[in-house]
Amino acid sequence: MIERDLVKVDDLNYVPMHTALGRRISVVGNGGKTTLAKSLAAKTGFAFIELDALHWKANWVESTPEELMEKVTAAIGAAVGGWIIDGSYWSKIEGLVLQRADMVVWLDLPWRVMFWRMLKRSFQRAWDKNKICGDNTEGWRKLFSTDSLWWYWITHRKTYRQRGARMAELLPRSTPVIRLRTARELNRFYEVQGLTRASGK
Repeated sequence: MIERDLVKVDDLNYVPMHTALGRRISVVGNGGKTTLAKSLAAKTGFAFIELDALHWKANWVESTPEELMEKVTAAIGAAVGGWIIDGSYWSKIEGLVLQRADMVVWLDLPWRVMFWRMLKRSFQRAWDKNKICGDNTEGWRKLFSTDSLWWYWITHRKTYRQRGARMAELLPRSTPVIRLRTARELNRFYEVQGLTRASGK
């Protein structure tokens, strides 16, 4: 099973990071995804669509798959000229975004790098009380609970490693993918694409 998954990931249509950007870009992965998606939206002028904000209702109530698909479909339909979609939620929306995208930017950073970046942001958000995922906040109580994001990524570490295989199942083979596997590659992508880092979550 693992060997088949690796073959699927290797079969994706990888392109160099200097490839011209598309008009419907899906940004997936972790460790700087939202900042990158916002930066791409700022450069292109395309609509920025954050799946976290569509998925989470007030008080951290999750949308059902049907509700999320309806919200995402409406957001895509309202986007004029192009869109940058931040997030995946493939377990709920399947290939709704991937099958419409003309480019995927995949932050495939090592788990330890992703986890450390996420943990620092979580502490900063708990301190600042800035809203995330719609109108929710990540307070100290949530940060130190089993509902926290850092706890989720510890308990779902195996799932993180399998994300590429899941994407390969849903993404058309012709869709170009820019895969960024290290922090250095991510920084280089900002440079070659002429991006300015936007404010993340």
